[in-house]
This record gives sequence, C-alpha cells and structure tokens, in this order.
Amino acid sequence: MSSNLPAASVQSHIMLFEPGMEGHHVSWLRYVAEDLLAAGFRLTLAVDMRPEAVKLIHDNLSSIINNVSLISVFSEAGQFHGGSTITAMAYCLKKSGAREVFVNNLDHIASLCLRKAAVGILPPALLRGRISGVYLRPRFLASAQWPPGNIIKAAGFARLCADRWFKNIFFLDEYLCVVAKEKYAGPVFHVLPDPWDGDFSLSQKEARNALGIPTDRLVLLNYGVGDRRKGLHLTVQAMLDRPLDSRLFLLCAGKVSPARGLSDKLLTLEKQGAAKILNRYVSVAEESLCFCASDAVLLTYRKHFGSSGVLSLAAAAGKMVIASDEGLVAQRVRDHNLGWLFSSGRVAELKKCMAGVASLSESDRDRFRLAALAYAACCSRAAFRSALLAPLSDIAGG
Repeated sequence: MSSNLPAASVQSHIMLFEPGMEGHHVSWLRYVAEDLLAAGFRLTLAVDMRPEAVKLIHDNLSSIINNVSLISVFSEAGQFHGGSTITAMAYCLKKSGAREVFVNNLDHIASLCLRKAAVGILPPALLRGRISGVYLRPRFLASAQWPPGNIIKAAGFARLCADRWFKNIFFLDEYLCVVAKEKYAGPVFHVLPDPWDGDFSLSQKEARNALGIPTDRLVLLNYGVGDRRKGLHLTVQAMLDRPLDSRLFLLCAGKVSPARGLSDKLLTLEKQGAAKILNRYVSVAEESLCFCASDAVLLTYRKHFGSSGVLSLAAAAGKMVIASDEGLVAQRVRDHNLGWLFSSGRVAELKKCMAGVASLSESDRDRFRLAALAYAACCSRAAFRSALLAPLSDIAGG
C-alpha cells in the first residue's frame, strides 16, 4: 500500500481500540490497522481476546497479525478492565505505552460517556487530549432536541470538546460534519469515506454460474444481516406479490433473523425458483460474487441512521440501488444519482421500483453504472487511507 502522505516515524505508537467483533467491526479494524502500518506507525490493538473472538481476529487480520501487539480489553473474568468500556480504554492505553488511542467506533463509549460528562463526571484523566476516532452515529447532531436524551448528550459532547478531551473526530456523514464544525470547538472534525474493498472485475455471467443462480433473470441483491430493521420483510413481501411472469430474482446473502416467519417466506421464494438464500456468514470471496452477479442492490432500511457500507460496495461493483427515502443513504442516492428511492416501509412503492429497474434501457443502465463508479472512487480504500492519515501525520513528531 502506497501513500503520497509523509510516513510517520517508526517510533510513533498508536493504540487501536475495538472491543466489538460483530458485523463490520473486524473489517474496519483491518482497514485502519493496514493503513497506519503502511504509514510507519507502531500499533497495539486493544481487542476482544476471549477464545471465541481470537480465531475471528486471526482469520481476518492474518496479513498483519505478526506486525502488531495485542491487548485484551477484558479481564480474565470476562469483564471490561475497570468495569466499563472507557476505563478499559484507559487501562489498555497505559499498558500499551502508546501515545494516543484511535477508537474505531466511538459509539462504543459515546452514550454513557457523554451523559456522564454532562453532569461533570469525566473520563479517566490519562485519556485527555489523546482520543481520536470514528463517530458512526452521532444522533444528537442530527436532532439536538429529540429524544430528550440527545439534549444531555449534546451538552456532554460540548463539555468534552471545550476541555479538549478529543483530538481528531471522523464522521462518515459529510453533512453532519459541517454541523459539528459550526457548533463545537476543540477537536478537529473530518469526513472519512465509508470504504469498500474487493475485486468486482468478474463478469455477471461468471459470478452467477459460480453461485448457481439463473443467468437470464433480473437479480436483486439483499446483502448483510437479514432482519426487519434492514427491511428484508419488505423485500420478501414485494417478491411474494410479484407477477407470475416476473423476471425478478432475489439473492439474499447474510444471516437471516428467524423472527416472524421470515426464513419460511424466503424458503417459499426459493422453492418457487425466485430466490437464492445464503443464510450464513458470507466470505470475502462470496461477497464479491454476490455484487458481481446482481443487477441492483436493495437498501430497504427502516429508520436507518448514518452511512451504509453496502452502498459503497454496490457502487464499487457499478450497481444501481433501490433504497428507502430516508436519512443519509437516501441523500447520497439523490445527490449522486445512484438509483431509485421509495417511501420507506411502502411495499407497493418498492414493487414499482423493482418493476422500473426491470424495464430500464441499456443506456439508462449505463448511466447508473457510470454514476456508481464515480461515487465508488470517492470511497475507495485509497480515498479512505488519505482521509485517515492526513490528520494523524502530526503524531510522527513524537
């Protein structure tokens, strides 16, 4: 991995704090670790070292595991050191000897930490001025007055910012970053792209053959955790209501929640020859196959707040999306012409979008593909690396 940014001194030592091992957390840990190592930083990873998590860490970080130090955020009793996430962070930072801590997901500590700060209960003193990280879902920035808890969090955040507990804060939401810059002094706020990674060069036909799905159908991909929050039930209902002569085919990849008969309905679609269900953890190689095989990607989220890595993956594969008309995802789809929007929760409108995609001309498909690839360039690993490293280059001096 190369970078046009000046390399950090090999003596510069950062601790990456990531206690979560589910979903995107391990991928993000790899992204950040790879890029900091490439810039010459010395790294300690403060992570979940309990037996059930160790294999996941080694499997996903195999390329860098010998170049980093590891510290467990949990005690032998399986509890956070010191009894909470923030005390565990301070414990690990002291033990590592690192100069600063980079928190892959500030949401791990934000809610309780901000509430306490609002009433004068501050984090461990060791952390002051040494915290940088990614704030994925700063809900109080989007709605400062509702729910009432956001008022408290906003007050706590203002206090910690004014007292310079934070150094660099990265947002995945380019619009809320502007809000933060206008309202708060202290840390430096930055936009960090929601990155994609993978090889999407395989032809659609080759990918479909590899997955065992029809080559003559219009394939809609639902990727990731399959539950009501992600709107999979809307997709399933729309597919069950499809016309008998429909060319629509659902590719559903990711662990599906058993709630409310969703799995049974998906099996019905599969028996009808209208779906392929990969109801399990999907490997990196299979992920690329799924996106290459699809015609469009479904983002039928309900009340989703913040960014979506699936949108970035869809763009990287040059695929249009069908998305709910709410939140940041909808704003990006509008601003970058990435696909179709439907009224959130409305199956009838979702069906219209599906039918619209099925009837698109080749020139319209090309227009969406080019728009997707242009957006993908803004959230590539190279773009992510540049945005991440530039604010951290000052650490090289210490």
